[in-house]
Amino acid sequence: MKVQRIVRVAIAAAAAFGLVAGGALAPANAAKRSTVVIVTSNALTGLNPSVTNMNLTFNSEVAYLQGMGFNYYDNKPALIDNKIFGSYKIVSKKPFKVQYTVAKGRVWSDGTPINGVDLLLSHVVASSTYSVVAGLGDPTDGEVKPKFNSLGYGGTYDEHSVGLPALSADKMSVTIEYDAAIPDWQINGPGPSPVHTLVLLAEGKEGLQSAAVNNAARAKFEKAFYSYSKTLLAKMGDIWSNDYNINKIDDSTNPLLLVSNGAYLLDSAVPNQSVTLKLNPKYNSGPKTSGIKTIIYKVIGDGTAAAQALAYKEVDIYQGQPTADSVAQLKAISGVSVIGGDQAVYEHIDLRIGAAAGTSDSYNGVWAGMDQKAVDLRTAFLLAYPREELLRSSLSQSTPLRFL
Repeated sequence: MKVQRIVRVAIAAAAAFGLVAGGALAPANAAKRSTVVIVTSNALTGLNPSVTNMNLTFNSEVAYLQGMGFNYYDNKPALIDNKIFGSYKIVSKKPFKVQYTVAKGRVWSDGTPINGVDLLLSHVVASSTYSVVAGLGDPTDGEVKPKFNSLGYGGTYDEHSVGLPALSADKMSVTIEYDAAIPDWQINGPGPSPVHTLVLLAEGKEGLQSAAVNNAARAKFEKAFYSYSKTLLAKMGDIWSNDYNINKIDDSTNPLLLVSNGAYLLDSAVPNQSVTLKLNPKYNSGPKTSGIKTIIYKVIGDGTAAAQALAYKEVDIYQGQPTADSVAQLKAISGVSVIGGDQAVYEHIDLRIGAAAGTSDSYNGVWAGMDQKAVDLRTAFLLAYPREELLRSSLSQSTPLRFL
């Protein structure tokens, strides 16, 4: 079937230390296009980038298209309040309290109305205190992972939130208290999660359910949340931490794993080859889309092969960190616009000590494990790096360098 495609664009950036491209050009008549094909050099490894070891760039990119909350960044970038989804405001300065309200009529992709209960999971996956009190594990324990294996622990919200979020009588708002006013409170608040699907998955359900069943499932979570009920929460934590760590999506995938409120829904994913998202027909949580109905990511790790795919009109957008030669190659392709720019990123040094994120292979090399010999070897290796020299070089190029 012939599909309409967006104008082909190659995205490039300065070939400097750690600088990559930061955006794509959409033509004025983009609304007339129905499908866009984008090259990615990384494969999908999981659907929940908030899980430890799943917070990879491409996982987050795919998840971003499927979710919508109280705000988002535009292409300037500026923080935009998403008043279509809801609103948030400071309701008390001493103590510092912020109220988050979901607009009436917002729905999940399975038709379930969104309300304030859907905001409460954010507290579960970001509050170390809650995890401990509920018996879900101590996130500071380096040996035993908590039931919700979340990257949210230890952040600003974890350090400053006080008590439990208060749910309003109509269940459309939650109010969160902080121990002090925090300057970036707008971006540290809760986001929506389809908690009914987690409950249903924990109960072994295999498909989408009726509105009555979904609402009953959400009520179970609400009760478990405020009573610190380990029985249900632990099962939900196992689902949240493990069941979304998949890279293959087809007709056999449980549709409960794919419920979202973003503009696009995951339609299919072929491991190490492609990811396809299609417009969410029930989307009403954010601004209107441009008319693109299908987004296809093709995994092409080799820059030369990606440029060739662009030249052969197999893809519409290619993004990468180019060399001078590759920029010249892209500019030589007829009908392709090359857009350059800088993006705030950092280079880092990682030492592998076990199985790599997104893979099942084992590692038993010299860096492996936490015994004293392995720790000493890693320490010696990192100390051998000329840290001051690298830092000076990084600062001179306005690119941060981080040692892990």
